[in-house]
Amino acid sequence: MFKKILITVFIFIILGGAVGFYLWNKPPRNISTAPVEVYISAVELYKAYAANEEASNAKYLAKVIAVEGTVVELQLENEEEPTVALATETEDITVRCGFKKELLPDVKALKPGDKIKIKGKCDGLDMFGMVFTQCTLTK
Repeated sequence: MFKKILITVFIFIILGGAVGFYLWNKPPRNISTAPVEVYISAVELYKAYAANEEASNAKYLAKVIAVEGTVVELQLENEEEPTVALATETEDITVRCGFKKELLPDVKALKPGDKIKIKGKCDGLDMFGMVFTQCTLTK
């Protein structure tokens, strides 16, 4: 009887270790190939967060979102993560979209006033507006 219990425990340890190893080495989600879960404008996204941040986090946080808006600023100082800021109806609040460094030439081609659509992962609200990471430009 003791031998069967020992074998069962050993099997569970092996299975647990295999699952742990798989999860530890699992690659991160590739946002550029992931399907879009929500389509929204930068203005509407800000309105939703301004009205109820907790409900908006439940609806948008960590999801792949296609956000459409007007470029107000390019932040190219950090070439590792160039950033594009999209306008909202509030002057000091923007939707900041961070891109991988491989997309720097595409980001540099943008100009303030351009209307664009960006696909990225919503990381929520901070004191300057909404934050998106792992972004790509979409058509």
